[in-house]
Amino acid sequence: MKNRILGVVLAAMMVVSVASVCAAEDFQRYSVGVQMMFLNPDVDENLLSAVSAGDEMTGGLTLEYFFTPNFSTELVAAVSNVDLKVAGATYGSAWLLPPSLYVKYHPMPQWKISPYVGVGVDWVYAWDEELDGLGVDLDIEDSFGWAAKIGADIKVTKNLFLNVDVMYLNNETEMNIDALNVSGADLDLKVWSYNIGMKYRF
Repeated sequence: MKNRILGVVLAAMMVVSVASVCAAEDFQRYSVGVQMMFLNPDVDENLLSAVSAGDEMTGGLTLEYFFTPNFSTELVAAVSNVDLKVAGATYGSAWLLPPSLYVKYHPMPQWKISPYVGVGVDWVYAWDEELDGLGVDLDIEDSFGWAAKIGADIKVTKNLFLNVDVMYLNNETEMNIDALNVSGADLDLKVWSYNIGMKYRF
């Protein structure tokens, strides 16, 4: 009789233990989202110190995977056409594709407003760079850099979240200007991105 009671107690303890583990693992691991992004690029330490890039609005996509409720990885992708300015006047433009990949920490995932911070890497791919107003061909080389972000997910429904965050991308690359016989000139590209969007978690 005692053995039967002991067996029932042990079985009950195992059921409770398994249920607790399952409950701890029962969270939404995947997230897809869209964002509106206000890009504030800064071009620094280049041969043509008068060159700058104009602010731009664009859209972006996010894909996120949660390893645990507190840690996730997120891919952010966007395409933007940025005006290139010389001495404040627009003389050309460039298309930029700067995808970035982050590891994020969510200290309070159970809160309705759940803040997070993230660090990662970005890759800048540029094409159709031109300074037509000056009759100059410009080439910006592809390169990797580092990125950081801070923001919050705001729960609207079980699966739908409002998202706000700020990203900073820092990329040291080089540029070539054929008309001036310039090759490999340093080009520091720093971008602040202010974002708002919606995410769907499942």
